[in-house]
Amino acid sequence: MQILQATSEVSIRADLLINGTSRKGDDLIGAAVLRMTQSGETTESAISRRREMGLYVATLAKAHVEQNLSSNLLAANALCMSIDVQHGEVFTAPTSITRRMNDLTNACRFIVALWPTA
Repeated sequence: MQILQATSEVSIRADLLINGTSRKGDDLIGAAVLRMTQSGETTESAISRRREMGLYVATLAKAHVEQNLSSNLLAANALCMSIDVQHGEVFTAPTSITRRMNDLTNACRFIVALWPTA
C-alpha cells in the first residue's frame, strides 16, 4: 500500500478479509490484521499504547482495503480491524481516519528523511 506517492511505501498484509452487507443493502468489505503484542503489562499507560497502536493498524487496514481490495465493494470502518490476540482486544478503524493517516504519512516522511535508501 502506498501512503506517500513518491516518497515511500508501507507494507501491510491482511490476515483476514471480511465481507458484509449494510442496512441499505450495499456490499461491504474489510480486513483484519492479527497482532501478537509482546508486552503483558497491565498499567494504564501500556493499555493506552496498545489501544493507540491497534487504532493505527486498523486505520492502515482500512487504507489497504480502499486502495487495493474494494473494487465494487464499499470499504467499511467497522469491518477493518486490528486484533490483539494476546489480550483478546479488537480495534476497528475510527469513523474519522484523517488525523491518523496524516500521522502515518508524517512518520513515513520522517523515516525517509533519516533513511535515504528507504
